[in-house]
Amino acid sequence: MGDALPLPLTTASQHQARRSYTQDLLLQLRNTLGPIAHLLDDESISEIMVNAPNEVFVARDGRKLRVDVELRAPTINAAITLLASMVDREVGQKSNRRVLSARLPGLRVEAILPPVAVKGPSMCIRRHAGRVISLDEYVTRGTISEYYASVLRDAIANRESLLVVGGTGSGKTTLMNALLALLPEEERLFVIESVHELRTSSPNAVLLECDEDQGVTPRTAVRTAMRYLPDRIIVGELRGPEAHDWLDAANTGHPGSAATIHANSAERALPRLENLVLMASTGMSHEAVKVYIADTVNLMVYIEHRDGLRRLSQISRLRGYDRDRQRYLTEAL
Repeated sequence: MGDALPLPLTTASQHQARRSYTQDLLLQLRNTLGPIAHLLDDESISEIMVNAPNEVFVARDGRKLRVDVELRAPTINAAITLLASMVDREVGQKSNRRVLSARLPGLRVEAILPPVAVKGPSMCIRRHAGRVISLDEYVTRGTISEYYASVLRDAIANRESLLVVGGTGSGKTTLMNALLALLPEEERLFVIESVHELRTSSPNAVLLECDEDQGVTPRTAVRTAMRYLPDRIIVGELRGPEAHDWLDAANTGHPGSAATIHANSAERALPRLENLVLMASTGMSHEAVKVYIADTVNLMVYIEHRDGLRRLSQISRLRGYDRDRQRYLTEAL
């Protein structure tokens, strides 16, 4: 294995300058947010929800709790204006835009300004997980049973393609991080997300964040991934026609690929996936889509958030599609 090429000094200096600039901007944001800045340091908090001035909630350990804090409209407006400048966007009176999406290191922010925001300026700040929770830790916490953990380890080792299924806030991304930690180091990965949250320690991984403003759609990303010679293609969330391309990739030389998808049970992920594949308008019949899914997906892993707790409650194996009965052949594990 050859030595890595040294980074040119000019490039290294540029990277350092960019990091320093980003850190300065994040510090400005913290100072602007003042009364709620301390919440950004609390690793137990996954979301900071500013519904309106003086209406602040947080999501902690699966529960949504109100925070007694005074946060006035001018402060929220100033934070939104600063965020817009950080991501080189215009929002507010100088623009027709009243909604802002911003991605920052460790954070994803959605913001809404009046008159669209009826009660006043609003923000929702999502903190990315500070560390990867291992599968063993999931078992210790009681989130995953020993049996299900064994199933997942075998699925990774046998390069079975799988869907991590759940509702919003159920913990799909965090679980996917635990699965990525199980992948062999010698494998090459291509990881695709709309917002960068997944983590991998793989020494041979390409991480891509889609940006439709720059012409990089999820479909473009998956198609590009197939030309990068990855062993597995990981998609942070299937939500559109890229589902067809991901299936195509998993079925043609990239077994063991994985993705998350929104659904309310392991088996409900299948009709959801059908609908996304049909959005690609490939001319495939609905039945052909079902057969294709059955030929590609091996496991559906369902994690749920109920009564303030997260639990991996279902793993279902997809064994095929019965054309005569027009139904999937699934087995609850």
